[in-house]
Amino acid sequence: MVRKATTTKKAVKKEEPKKLIEVFAEKPLEEENAIPKRQYIQFWKKVQPSDSRFDVVAGTVYWSDIKQDIIVEGLHNNYSSAIEELLTGDLVLPNGVFISRNDTPKEWIKNAPKANLGHGFYATESMEIVDETE
Repeated sequence: MVRKATTTKKAVKKEEPKKLIEVFAEKPLEEENAIPKRQYIQFWKKVQPSDSRFDVVAGTVYWSDIKQDIIVEGLHNNYSSAIEELLTGDLVLPNGVFISRNDTPKEWIKNAPKANLGHGFYATESMEIVDETE
């Protein structure tokens, strides 16, 4: 009895390259969100109510994604105690919404420019940068 040699072909999945392409396409977006950042704001003090040219920088603080806290970068000697007091309290926005410093410190930093800080203080809009120094 003579047997014929048979050859078998392996099935090649054509979907595999598509899956790889999809994974690589999604990965940079995930990595971008994983980059630690800082949210900076500056506190200013109005010296003359009618002329903002005389306003003085009272301090700079930032939210650190790495430390998960608000960090004081620098405070003006004359206003340091007032800024430290601001940093311990909650914010009240013009629409009546309260933002807790203890429960949501990152939101506190982002919304400080919208709040009435009192005593002639105000904050600049937050600026986000990559946290490379930690």
